[in-house]
Amino acid sequence: MPDAPLRVGILGLGRSGWNIHADAIAEHDGFDVTAVADPVEDRRGEARERFGCATYTEPEELLANADLEVVVVASPSHTHVPLTITALEAGRHVVVEKPFAGTAAEVDQMIAAAKAADRVLTCYQPRRLDADFEYVQEVLASGRLGDLVLVRRTSHRFQRRADWQMLRKYGGGELSNTVPHLMDQVLLLLGDGPIEVYADLRHTVGLGDAEDHVKLCLRGESGPLADIESSFCVALPQPAWQLSGTTGALVGDGTTFTLRWFDPDSLGALELNEGPAAGRRYGTGEQISWEEEVRTLGRRTRSAALRYYDKLESTLREGAEVFVTAASVRRQIQIIEDARRLTGFA
Repeated sequence: MPDAPLRVGILGLGRSGWNIHADAIAEHDGFDVTAVADPVEDRRGEARERFGCATYTEPEELLANADLEVVVVASPSHTHVPLTITALEAGRHVVVEKPFAGTAAEVDQMIAAAKAADRVLTCYQPRRLDADFEYVQEVLASGRLGDLVLVRRTSHRFQRRADWQMLRKYGGGELSNTVPHLMDQVLLLLGDGPIEVYADLRHTVGLGDAEDHVKLCLRGESGPLADIESSFCVALPQPAWQLSGTTGALVGDGTTFTLRWFDPDSLGALELNEGPAAGRRYGTGEQISWEEEVRTLGRRTRSAALRYYDKLESTLREGAEVFVTAASVRRQIQIIEDARRLTGFA
């Protein structure tokens, strides 16, 4: 029935599978949790009680037996690629949690499988819908920052992690965990074109062997330098956003932002003096009439997760453009792959 909710199977009922996807689908009229797969019996019992859905121990059982239209791959990172390809070959549309894949070559395999099956393949990158990112885009579009010179995006905290995401063999590390969200936003701001990558990855305060401190510098052929930091060993966090341009700057913690700018037409002409500085003093003494605005962003009435599924429904029901294309995420995965190769964390 065209008006019936789209039948969804969730692979993995951990933090993202349960707290993000199951919660969002439970609130969304356009989707229904029809089946789940998880090796933990208590989790399967929770799903049966909440959704009255079919439950499976293994993802492959679900993919072979459940009557589904959409599959959400929310299993551990190292399983994303094979389960996605299997789901596509079984004729299901697929939403993949980050990290989308481990290498760009794997993304190409996934794209090929989606094309062969004529199914939608997308990655769960809801931070494109965050209020802070939309505000940053609004400020840039206003032109008040002038030509953008620097974009700095950070996620700082101090925490000693000791779970599977601290192990490389499971595809763990900050490059798989937080960085995909930050980089997805930054790459949208940088636009298309080749990117030169500098990376500093370190294993610092957590257990395991994966990186828990990431520093990336991304530079295109033109435009700003992008600086991304995601770290578990910063006791005094710095602002989540910092953008600097030729006529202003924007700094914010994700909720409250300070914007400072001036009108370049208000400045007089300068003359270059190549001789000795008068009075051994440097600078022109120019006074700039700065304008300043502080904005505190309100909370959305509809979560980013629900709005992501709104867009997915429009794609599957009405043929709207895919909100997060596999091709756009491939660029991100290539940079992550390069960063690991350059630093010995491959």
